[in-house]
Amino acid sequence: MGIETMLYFYGAVCVSMIAFNLIYNTLLKRSQLRLGKRCRRLEARIAPQLKLLRRGEHVQEEHLAYLRHRLCRVKNLIAFDQILRQYLQKEQEAWELRYLDQIQPVILHLALVYQKRSNINAAYFSYFLSRYMAPKHMPIHSIQGILLDYIRKENLYCRVNGLRALYRFGNAESIVTALEIQDEGQVFLHEKILTEGLLTFTGDHRELIDTLWARLGQFSARTQLAISNYIRFQTGEYTGQMLEVLLDETRDKELRLSAIRYFGRYCYEPALETLLAFAGQSDPELWEYATVSVSALARYPGQRVIETLKQALHSANWYVRYAAAASLEAQNVDYESLLGVIAGGDRYAREMMMYRLESGKMQKASV
Repeated sequence: MGIETMLYFYGAVCVSMIAFNLIYNTLLKRSQLRLGKRCRRLEARIAPQLKLLRRGEHVQEEHLAYLRHRLCRVKNLIAFDQILRQYLQKEQEAWELRYLDQIQPVILHLALVYQKRSNINAAYFSYFLSRYMAPKHMPIHSIQGILLDYIRKENLYCRVNGLRALYRFGNAESIVTALEIQDEGQVFLHEKILTEGLLTFTGDHRELIDTLWARLGQFSARTQLAISNYIRFQTGEYTGQMLEVLLDETRDKELRLSAIRYFGRYCYEPALETLLAFAGQSDPELWEYATVSVSALARYPGQRVIETLKQALHSANWYVRYAAAASLEAQNVDYESLLGVIAGGDRYAREMMMYRLESGKMQKASV
C-alpha cells in the first residue's frame, strides 16, 4: 500500500509539473504577443519622426509629449528599449542618432518619474539610462544628481547601471561622489565591476585619477583596491605613489599586492630592491607577496633578478615555484644557465622548471 501511495504521489507531481509548464508557456507567449503589439504601436509613432529628421527637421513636440506619457509604464519602456536596440544594432545614420539626441528631455523627465518607483522598476530604468543617455551631456547637470539618487538605492542593478550612465558624462567629481555613496551602502559592488566601469569613463582620466588618489583614504579597502587596479590599467605615471603604498606596512595587504602588480606592468628601478626582498621571502605567511613579486620580476633584466628567480624555484610554496619558472621562461634564460637547477637535488624545483620548459616547447610547436 505504501508503494502504491508513493506512485500516486509521484504521478501527481509529474502532472503538476506538466500543467505548470503548459500554463507558463501560454502566459509567456501571451506576454510576448502583447510586447510585440506595444513595439508595433511605438514604431508606428517613431517612423514619421525619423522621416522628419531625414529631411533635416526636428522631432515634433507632440511626439515628445506622447513619449513622456506612454513611457511612464515600464512595459512600454521595455518595448521602446527593444526598438532603439534594433536601431543601435545596425550602422547608424546621422538622422537616427539625432532622434536619440532630441528625446533627451524625455529621458530626463522619466528619470524623475522612475526615481520614485520600486527598486525593480528603478533598476530597469537605470539600465535604460546607461544605454541611451547622451554621453558627456554636460549642460544637463540635474540628471547627474538624479543618477546619484539611483546609486543610493540598496539595489545592485540600480548602482551598477547608475554608475554606467555617470561614466558616460565624463564628470570626474560626480564619479568620486558616486563611489563614496556606494562605499557607504550595504550593497557593495565587487572591485572588478568598479575597475571595469572606471575604465569606460569618457572624460579626462588623468583628472579622475588625481581626484580619486587625493581622496583615497576616504574609501574602504575594497574600493581602494578597485581604484588602484584602475590606475594600473590606465597609466604608468603613478610609480612614485605606488611605491609609497608598497612600502607602507599599515596599508591593506591586497592594496600592497596591487602595487606590486603595478610594477610588474611598468618597470620602475627604485622598486626593484623591494621586489627582490619580497621574492626572497621564505616566511609561509608572506607567500602571496613572494608570488606576485616573482611574477613582477619577469620584466626586470639583470643577473641579480635571475639568481633571485632561481632561488625562488626552491620555495616550499607551489605558487611561488610556478611563478618563478614562468618568469625565468619570460626572461629567455637558456638551458645551460638552468643546468644547476635541473641537475640539482631539489626534485620540486627540477620538475617545475622542466614542466615550464616542456610546456613552452609544446606551445611553440602548436603555433
